[in-house]
Amino acid sequence: MVADKSARDPSTRYSTPVRWGMFFLGVWIMTIGIALTVHADLGTTPISTVPAAIAAASSLSFGVVTILISIVLVIAQKVILRSRFVTFQYWQFLVAVVFGVLCDVSLYMMDFIQPSNYVWQGVTVIVGAVAVSLGVFLQILPRILYSPGEGIVAAITIASGWRFGTVKQLFDWSLILIAVAIGLIFVGELVGVREGTIFAAFAVGGCVKLYQRLYDTHLRRTL
Repeated sequence: MVADKSARDPSTRYSTPVRWGMFFLGVWIMTIGIALTVHADLGTTPISTVPAAIAAASSLSFGVVTILISIVLVIAQKVILRSRFVTFQYWQFLVAVVFGVLCDVSLYMMDFIQPSNYVWQGVTVIVGAVAVSLGVFLQILPRILYSPGEGIVAAITIASGWRFGTVKQLFDWSLILIAVAIGLIFVGELVGVREGTIFAAFAVGGCVKLYQRLYDTHLRRTL
């Protein structure tokens, strides 16, 4: 039983270089999914709504805003957890920079995708949400490091004693409300928040759970 549990643990099943590779592959795939939802113009994922709104209201790129917000989230984790903040999680600053740069790169790479009608916009949002969820799964699977967005949720969970899922939902909906306010006040319209955002808010979590079940099933067959 102990050996079986150890074999299922990614920290022992995969080498450290492989785990880091999985993590950053997940970051890249996630940014591709975000880029798809942005180009679909039906609203992006909750974590990207605020960067999209600020980018539209300023001269900063989506990626630069993402980096700045991610840095703030890491600092917030330190403030919330204080001595309980694990020093290793400072590597999230590196993740913040890589994530932001890849967001701009992926937006450029996906620029040729400009859905011409509502059906194709919807399809693009679905594909984007699936890609985002796959990216999230590959980031959490190796159990090596939090991304800033997940790290702040974990910090609030530890400090409050609430369930992670509850905090995650509250955090996502708070981002959406902030993005709505920024868009209406500074741009004069909604930016990054539409029906696609609502879809992504539910679809991403559901897909991550599906990937986890498929992964667990694969392990049971191979161990």
